Amino acid sequence: MRFSLIRLFKVRGTAITVNVHKKEDHTHILRQYQSDATPWSRARRISVDTPDYPGNYGISRHENIEKNIHISKPTKHRKTDGRPHRSQRFENYQVQFVRHKRDLASGNIIITQHFSEKVVTPGEEISLQCTATADRPPRFIWERDGVVISSNTDQRYTLGQMMSPSGVGVVSQLNITRSRVEDGGLYTCLAFEGESSTGHSARIDVFGPPYIRTLPPIKVQSGESLKLRCPYYGYPISKLEWEHKGKKIVSSTLPQHSRFKRTYATTSNNSKNTKRKRRKRQLFESGADGVLNIAKVLKEENGDTYTCILYSPSGEMARRSFEIQVVEAPELDELRVGTGLKEGQIVQITCNIVGGDPPIYFSWLKDGKKLPPALKITERSSELFSVLIIKPVSLEHCGKYTCIAMNHVGKVNQTADLYINVAPKWIEEPLNTSLLLGQRGVVYCNANGYPTPQIHWMKRDATLGIWRPVLDLAGGGVMSYPNGTLIIEVVSLSDEGMYACNVENGVGNALNKNLWISVNKPVHFEAVGANLTTKMGLPVTLTCRPLGDHPIRVKWSLDGKPIDFTSSRLTISETMTHNGLNSVININYVESRDGGTYECRASNPFGVAAYNIHLDILEPPTPPLDLQVDSVTSNSVKLSWRDTISTHVQYYTMQYTTNDFMIWDGAKSINITRQENDVRQNIELRDLQPASDYRVRIASGNQVDLSPFTQPVHFSTQQEAPSSTPLGVQVQQSDNPGELVVSWLPPPRESHNGQLQGYHVKAVPRISGDPGKMKTRKTNTKLKSLKIQKKLEKLNRS
Repeated sequence: MRFSLIRLFKVRGTAITVNVHKKEDHTHILRQYQSDATPWSRARRISVDTPDYPGNYGISRHENIEKNIHISKPTKHRKTDGRPHRSQRFENYQVQFVRHKRDLASGNIIITQHFSEKVVTPGEEISLQCTATADRPPRFIWERDGVVISSNTDQRYTLGQMMSPSGVGVVSQLNITRSRVEDGGLYTCLAFEGESSTGHSARIDVFGPPYIRTLPPIKVQSGESLKLRCPYYGYPISKLEWEHKGKKIVSSTLPQHSRFKRTYATTSNNSKNTKRKRRKRQLFESGADGVLNIAKVLKEENGDTYTCILYSPSGEMARRSFEIQVVEAPELDELRVGTGLKEGQIVQITCNIVGGDPPIYFSWLKDGKKLPPALKITERSSELFSVLIIKPVSLEHCGKYTCIAMNHVGKVNQTADLYINVAPKWIEEPLNTSLLLGQRGVVYCNANGYPTPQIHWMKRDATLGIWRPVLDLAGGGVMSYPNGTLIIEVVSLSDEGMYACNVENGVGNALNKNLWISVNKPVHFEAVGANLTTKMGLPVTLTCRPLGDHPIRVKWSLDGKPIDFTSSRLTISETMTHNGLNSVININYVESRDGGTYECRASNPFGVAAYNIHLDILEPPTPPLDLQVDSVTSNSVKLSWRDTISTHVQYYTMQYTTNDFMIWDGAKSINITRQENDVRQNIELRDLQPASDYRVRIASGNQVDLSPFTQPVHFSTQQEAPSSTPLGVQVQQSDNPGELVVSWLPPPRESHNGQLQGYHVKAVPRISGDPGKMKTRKTNTKLKSLKIQKKLEKLNRS
């Protein structure tokens, strides 16, 4: 596994660290790419077995790919003895992360991470990495000096592609083991997604003598500009020169060659205003990629050679000449198409070349697409012309024909229209049609011909006996399309009648067809359903009235299951009406099983509809469950119970009484409203007698009846102090001095509030002179004895 250092290239991005992995068993391919001026440039790829096979370094000004390729600025090195310092070597292993602005020219694909310039010594490993994002995962191609790298290039080259660890983007990696001087050059990673592409380029230099790779003749269109790149390797390089016709073409020393201009690409924003700084030993600096710009290539320069010369600081030199072939783009004459053509004749469409250099290739399109094989069109081509032969010509052959001519540098086209006069012919002849009432109606009437036929709809007025345009009679909601289709948005009974479809285009005889449009009424209901409620044991009638054309058939079901009419309780009858059918179910007496949803499904040849009747059977509810006493005081009790199992409970009736009464006729009754959301119903009874025994029971009720009462629940209230004083208190003096006799009657029984356990008697002396109140005073007078006597006979009576 190999790791490369990461350096931030600050273009609206953030620095991150990644691991660059080495993958084995990959190989290389090489591709010769043309400029965009060559129509088939991307499709033409050449695989070779040697890294020195040249790519096309002639780039016309029409080429778009350079707009999307980012060329890294070279790393500046300190002046040394010809080899970079160790710290410089580490500095060269950089990966730049750049957040690029989206470019409309490159679609939605952007390179978010790329490699930078490197200088290595032979034998070192090289690891290059690019990351790109797009709407879909992009694919990568790697190039060195314009030639595609593939698995057949060298076993030392390893290519890999994988998803980014962050899950955003695709990472492509190129690893080179045991690097050699010929591995140097301009490396490019190209990312493709659909028709969009973008790329990044940077030089990788390996120490060694200078050398220039060979290139085949470079084809360029006359009058266009040319960018000529010198495909060299070796390091260090002190100077790069271009020669033309034995003379060095440098703008600063040869002003007579004003159309030659030496340029250097750079990523600096202010590179246009920045002069190159030269050191004592001139090495490549920012953007010195050896591109020679020729502003305009003339036809007379065909066959000229341009020579690239390299110098190393030690005096070594390399040179290579490149031939320029100036090619004229094709020029077409107007297409020749006959006039006054008729169906069945033989037609020739001729495409002639009036200028341009061979080889020239022809292709044809019809209405912007390839010629359909079904049309059986014959194409014959030679070096200077191409002709289409159509025999016999028919309406299907009419349209726009385009002749395309192209050579190595250009592509041109000419377009002409082919039309013949054809009388109308039926494509879809109208027929008698039935439309559905209330639905959308469509009637077809379609014909072809040239010129395009006009189609008109007419309707016979039954009252006046004349034909009138359909659009005049409809009053809205009717549309007639150019293809003859008649649309009635909502069909009504008035749309029924005799119609006519007329077709004409001024050629031959017009077409006319009469047809009858009938309106059928699909089965339907005036309402979707109804709800019925009845008491158990009573009779009930279920009525279903479907409307529509006959015959109408009705099927009844209860909760999705067919109804069994074999029972004597149920009878069914059907009666036809002028606009439909009445279907009636009579139930003599209702049982609980009769409740549910009844579906009356009606159908006729034109449709199906359903009518639902929900029958609710009311029956007395079941008694409540689990009546219990929750808490008791001296005069109140809290009771609760569970709701009844059956539905339709609206209220509860509770009865309670003391155990003094054995029957419930004298019991108190209260009605309790049912609480819908409570799990247990509850109530508190108040104003009860203390120390009394009670029994209570409860029943459920609804609008039908009251359920049976539950078994009674018994409880006793708690005791409390008597609520009344003793009655008839009397005090008498006995025969013994200092002795009083006190007598009284017990309080009323209902005020005992429990069993009486005794009485409390208190005597206090009354102070003379105060007859109104008894007051307790400290006195020497002593009450020697107090004799208590109850009036037993009254006590017993009470």
